[in-house]
Amino acid sequence: MIAVALLMLGGVASAQQSKSDESLEFRPHWSLKLQGGAAHTRGEAQFLELISPAAQLSASYNFHHAMGVRFGLSGWQGKGSVLSTEKELYKFQYGQLNADYVLDLASLIGGFKHDRIFSPYIFAGIGGAYGFNNEEAAALKADPKYSAMLPYYWDKLPLVVGRFGLGADFWVSKRVALGLEANSNFYSDKFNSKEDMSGLLADWQFNLLAGITFRLGDNTRPSAVYAAAVAAAEAAAAEAAAKAAAEKAEAERLAAEKAAAEKAAAEKAAAEKAAREAAEKAAAERAAKAAENSDNVFFTINSTYIRKAEGEKLVKLAEWMKANPDFNVALVGHADRETGTPAGNMKLSENRAKVVKERLIKLGVPAERISTAFKGDTVQPFAENNKNRVVTCTLE
Repeated sequence: MIAVALLMLGGVASAQQSKSDESLEFRPHWSLKLQGGAAHTRGEAQFLELISPAAQLSASYNFHHAMGVRFGLSGWQGKGSVLSTEKELYKFQYGQLNADYVLDLASLIGGFKHDRIFSPYIFAGIGGAYGFNNEEAAALKADPKYSAMLPYYWDKLPLVVGRFGLGADFWVSKRVALGLEANSNFYSDKFNSKEDMSGLLADWQFNLLAGITFRLGDNTRPSAVYAAAVAAAEAAAAEAAAKAAAEKAEAERLAAEKAAAEKAAAEKAAAEKAAREAAEKAAAERAAKAAENSDNVFFTINSTYIRKAEGEKLVKLAEWMKANPDFNVALVGHADRETGTPAGNMKLSENRAKVVKERLIKLGVPAERISTAFKGDTVQPFAENNKNRVVTCTLE
């Protein structure tokens, strides 16, 4: 694996176009792999007796289409056995951190194909393991029958790990693969608390794991080499058409500017006319509306008393104003010239305007919407003298 890696180092930084689509090239990316399965701790008991659960979670970075590094957390349970007058099995837990160098054999041999379905791989790496929960071995160590058989008993134990293995991923979609992996992990002779009698002075655990891989991001990007070739061809064609297109575009631009200016002028004139007509119509409608709903409140000689019929006019006016909040009312008080004195009539007209305002406020019209004035007998709005004892109510 080291020799292969050295041979391929020259291609790590180079563009790696896909053989399935030359417009794409390899893109370095991360992937996440979750695996579970069974482990076998090598020992003197029968094979199946030393089977235990195993799991592995790892993150891989593929920096080359055929090479990558993997960092993971694995472990779960190991087993061991001792035999005296009878056989005793014991189990313990462990976890380990791994760093692996991975070679994709299909890409190594067949080149990069971004849509490859079957990806076999081999790997080798190192790690560090930490053992715990070794109480079952502790119980056996306390038994005189088995004490000598567990010379390397530990409570908590860190170990250096060497590992290698092989596997294959089957890509069921662009981002998801199902896989199977077999790996071997070798530890110092203390892993299972027993002395290795084979002379290898190492403890071995073998794992068979099934798992699922999630590719985090695309494994391709547009090929710069391909894009440059396409761009050069397109540039040559585009340059030939650009001159003719520029001349045509200039002529069309001038014509469009002229047409747009003419259209804008016509639209502006039409809009101004429409706005003017709309404003005149709205003003006329508002004036008609105001005139239609304006009214006068008449009084008797030298009186500010609002009679019933005149009060009903104010009720109607107040309701209309509440329904039309954009209108205000101007109240102007008058007195007839044939009775009273000018000074007295001025005060009388002021009081008449005042009582009408107070009545409107009482009927729910806000004071700020009511303006008042008084003319005494200086202004006579009607030819009939008796009608000049009045407060004119003009909507505006």
